[in-house]
Amino acid sequence: MGANAFIAFYGLRYTLTDAEMDAVEQNSDERVIAARRAKLQTYPGRLTDGQPHYLLVGTRLGVFGIENESVRSVDTSELEEIMRGTTEKLNAAGLPGAPQLHLQFEAQY
Repeated sequence: MGANAFIAFYGLRYTLTDAEMDAVEQNSDERVIAARRAKLQTYPGRLTDGQPHYLLVGTRLGVFGIENESVRSVDTSELEEIMRGTTEKLNAAGLPGAPQLHLQFEAQY
């Protein structure tokens, strides 16, 4: 059991089935493999017990909470570069979807 966390991530978000989550945990999921090759980050998680798992692929801006970071700032030019570079890497990796800024809460369970 962990503490609540808040994730800030720029990239793609996929909802996972249980079988897909198993593949993500074993690093055999095609999206995880493509992300690694493209030097992108991944973050698997879920809101709370009983909710579907998800996978974030792109650039992690931060994971915040009692057991994680407490503060981070990103200026406009750095954020623009993160967005541009991440989009280029996602396109090169051939991952489907339009990158977005994802702000995800994970509740303790």
